[in-house]
Amino acid sequence: MRLGDLSRRKFVQTLGLTGLFLANRARAEGEGEPPFDAGLESDVRVTMRDGVRLATDIYRPSRNGRPAPGRFPVIMERTPYGRNVTSFRDITAADLKPKTRAEVAEYYVRHGYVVIFQDCRGRYDSEGEFTKYLSEGADGFDACRWIVAQPWSDGRIGTMGLSYAAHTQVALGCLNPPGLKAM
Repeated sequence: MRLGDLSRRKFVQTLGLTGLFLANRARAEGEGEPPFDAGLESDVRVTMRDGVRLATDIYRPSRNGRPAPGRFPVIMERTPYGRNVTSFRDITAADLKPKTRAEVAEYYVRHGYVVIFQDCRGRYDSEGEFTKYLSEGADGFDACRWIVAQPWSDGRIGTMGLSYAAHTQVALGCLNPPGLKAM
């Protein structure tokens, strides 16, 4: 693959995620209703093909304390750093106030996304043994397969993450999992 091809592909993927975001923002706000609230379903156990269960937090669009009806696209991060640990920073703020994953999720959920944070195998509350890089492709594939089967999922998945969480995206992307639309 030539470098120009890679740049074009990255550009198209970025446009894809941007298009998903804009379409959902219009859907979330265009119906004359206020933006969604974020409802959290914490410590959901998602079973992998070998029976290991991975700890998963699911932030869903809600209104009045109840999950909003309908199907939504999903943004997922798989991380060895703790799915509910503060690790984001708002680099545009002068004080560099740390952002929690819940704050990040709330932003996307308000615009009509389901946001999922999942502990990697053997890390924090997930079962199994953590061996760096070994299970990320298959576990990511299984997580995507689980997501597209959920009644709240519209079958479109975007992934996010930095550092090792970026590796988890590439590893699952190599296996062409169901629903993956943007990284």
